[in-house]
Amino acid sequence: MKKSFLMYLILFLSVSAFAQKGKVTSALSYKESGDIQKAFEAIQTAVDPENPKAEKSIPWPRTWEVRGQILQEIFKKEVKGLIDEPLFEAFESYKKAVELDEKGTLSKSLVIDLTFLQTDLSNYAIISYNSEKYATAQKCFELYMEISNFDIMKANAGVEVIDTAIIYNTGLAAFKAQNWDKAIHFFKKAASYDYNGGSCYHFAFQSYQAKGDTLESINMLKEGFSNYPNDEILIVELINYYIGLNKAEDAIKFIDLAIAEKPNNPSLYTAKGGMLEKMGKVEGAIEMYKKSIEVDPEQFTPYYNLSVIYYNRGVEVVNAANQIPPSETEKYDAEIEKAKEHFQTSLPYIEKAYSIDSTEMAILESLRTIYYRLQMNDKYNEINKKIQSMTP
Repeated sequence: MKKSFLMYLILFLSVSAFAQKGKVTSALSYKESGDIQKAFEAIQTAVDPENPKAEKSIPWPRTWEVRGQILQEIFKKEVKGLIDEPLFEAFESYKKAVELDEKGTLSKSLVIDLTFLQTDLSNYAIISYNSEKYATAQKCFELYMEISNFDIMKANAGVEVIDTAIIYNTGLAAFKAQNWDKAIHFFKKAASYDYNGGSCYHFAFQSYQAKGDTLESINMLKEGFSNYPNDEILIVELINYYIGLNKAEDAIKFIDLAIAEKPNNPSLYTAKGGMLEKMGKVEGAIEMYKKSIEVDPEQFTPYYNLSVIYYNRGVEVVNAANQIPPSETEKYDAEIEKAKEHFQTSLPYIEKAYSIDSTEMAILESLRTIYYRLQMNDKYNEINKKIQSMTP
């Protein structure tokens, strides 16, 4: 009697275990027949820790593999209302299957499953990124890379796979998500593989800037420039950095490098002119402003800067003339004529600046002053009326 009871107990346990593994088989059958909801319900029963009958199916690696396959199908068929982020859950299921499959009996099928999952994650990352769901895109890329680092994937590939494009894209998604630390991590990693030129360094620089870490941001720029000395974006950032510090000589060094790369960029000549002015090298500044105009005749800044240089020269002469004794009339008149020549030279530049932007008050006031200095009364009155109409 005792022996019969023991046999019955063993049989009962075997049937119970088989019943729960049968749930996995049923779930797979439902999936293949297209009934995703029933497939999901069946597999969830097999992995439910509160279900006492699931104690045999939960540690079975095949359970988690099938669950991953069903979750992928939920994603592909866009079945709503069953589970949030089915691909992320599929990843966790496959990961669990890999951990439980100690004997490696499922390794071949899991490699196939994981390869398909990487494809789905990559597609979902692109969809999410284009929909401005940057944090989701970032996670997709991160899971993609984690799969590549699974031992069974490395063993299958035979070599360690480094997907630099995925690393870079992860950094880009993190950057857009304003996850600055992650962005820095992945851009630095992509840069270590010499991927995408100076772009990685520039994004890392911007991420450090967003964090408020000025020192590291500049170190990133300098490192990038050291590796990519012809990268225009890095050079421009270095120019702006040294301009901000009023370090004219350093700024000019990088401006000249930028000009060598982009000789038809008028802004570079204007920037160099500004730096030369700061250094007191006015003739050199004039040359740069004129070169900038030569490259692009429709810019506001170089015309305005030239007009200011010549106008200031006229003012200096007037101030000096005012120091001449009243008895030296001829000498005074000669100096005033010299001043007028400077004002006359300034005039076409300020008028051109006005034609480009007729709303800028600084231009209007400068133009009015020059018309007054040159005794061009009609034009003075015209500009004066316009200034008055614009003044509250």
